[in-house]
Amino acid sequence: MNPKTEPVDFHFDYEDETIIEGRGTGDLRPHDLALTRLERCLAAFKGLPSGAEVLEVGCGAGRQARTVKKLRPDLQLYGCDLSQRAITEARSYNDNVEYKIADANRLPYEDDRFEAVMLFDVLEHVPEVERVVGEIARVLKAGGLFHGFIPIEGQPSTLFYRLRNSPRWPIARWKRERIGHIQQLTDSVVVEIFQRKGFSVQSMTYSFHLAGQLHDIADYWRRDRLADPQLSRQRKKVVALLARLIFFPTWRIAYWEDRLRSNSKVATGLHLTLVKL
Repeated sequence: MNPKTEPVDFHFDYEDETIIEGRGTGDLRPHDLALTRLERCLAAFKGLPSGAEVLEVGCGAGRQARTVKKLRPDLQLYGCDLSQRAITEARSYNDNVEYKIADANRLPYEDDRFEAVMLFDVLEHVPEVERVVGEIARVLKAGGLFHGFIPIEGQPSTLFYRLRNSPRWPIARWKRERIGHIQQLTDSVVVEIFQRKGFSVQSMTYSFHLAGQLHDIADYWRRDRLADPQLSRQRKKVVALLARLIFFPTWRIAYWEDRLRSNSKVATGLHLTLVKL
């Protein structure tokens, strides 16, 4: 087994309300880099018949599942997440999505249940990636579709990879401590794991190229500096201002960069569509 897929011993508090993802409601708004990743998911699921059951693993507070349900109301949407707080929030929207509290290592669904499974920003958080992929394979019907967005922060030639041992810009440590990114995956490692579990690749595209990576690094530099109790209030204001000056251009450039360079592997985001054999 590749060492990057070995189980990782790490504890993170997913009941911390400050790190819950998926709040609010979504739409495919132009220039929204975060939500437009759903375009690729919806394109992958375009051929699903009316009434098909679709599961989102690691749904957080349900924003992605809600958006799919809004745009494809004919589908039956389900979501599960380890965080009780996140699922409580998700249920509060009354969005016709069925939510459950669940560990991705032991999904509470029968074998061969779903026509499709989707997953966004999850595998980088889990200690045993292969076990979670095995559970996805178990609950997905033969011929069923999987679509996921997976951070690949160990991808060679990226800024993340070049800064992996940097004491000044320790992006891997920042992400591990702030949001629980414990896996630095690559596209080849991810694909190999899914193939071992009986999947065939339909499409692979990429996002978070240079501008997206710069945005990410600036974001986590800001979080790290603002969390420093010794930093004065005035200096924190300067940090916040500098970060905003970087955020504005990089977020917009990244939107177009991801469309124009979707086949470039020098990226830290993988959009993967697979079929279960």
